[in-house]
Amino acid sequence: MWNEKRRSRIVAALRGGGGKVGAGELMRRVCGFAVDEMAVSGCALALISGAESLGILASAGRHLARITELQFDLGEGPCLQAYASGIPVLVPDLAVQGAARWPVFTGAAARPGVRAEFCFPLGVGRITIGVFDLCRDEPGMLSDEHLADARVAADIARDAVLYLQDPPGHPALSALFEIVGMDRLVIHQAAGMIAVQLDEEPSDALARLRAAAFESERSIYGIAQDVVERRVKFGE
Repeated sequence: MWNEKRRSRIVAALRGGGGKVGAGELMRRVCGFAVDEMAVSGCALALISGAESLGILASAGRHLARITELQFDLGEGPCLQAYASGIPVLVPDLAVQGAARWPVFTGAAARPGVRAEFCFPLGVGRITIGVFDLCRDEPGMLSDEHLADARVAADIARDAVLYLQDPPGHPALSALFEIVGMDRLVIHQAAGMIAVQLDEEPSDALARLRAAAFESERSIYGIAQDVVERRVKFGE
């Protein structure tokens, strides 16, 4: 009940007293809400599929979009750990707690002034689809109130992403990837959907997608679009 009241309060703030808010705008507002209300300097919402596939869906404040991307460029950081483990990674002082775990990233993050980072995985069952990433320019842990708000905001952000997969009267998920401008994410999202359909690992699903493209003499991207837009379903 307490958590539902918190969620209702945050959703009301995100709506701003207006009517319906589209999923894309909701993602942007969630990031803005985090920066305005949670004592953080930056927030990014990222869709992830594998250690080399990242799309920033929304961001607010200083640094965060680039700091989130930087972890994928370097192959290390709190976001990758949160994505791999499915568990929030809370680092109130990167200089102290991050130097040994992610030495290259910690040094790179310090240059623009990032001192703390808090990453929340966006989970769907056993699958993690992205992260809700917060940073601070000063070291320090989030308060209990801000930590609870961050968890709820991450759930709202996840729901916004999932809503785009099957939204009556709203654009298909592929439209989101067109905005992000990363065609490869369509491929990995399709692999994730196939993994759910067949209850198998995403790597095996990606192999199936590649095999289907080879057999049909089509591009893997074209088949991936069909999967994402629900024109093709594996296992039927």
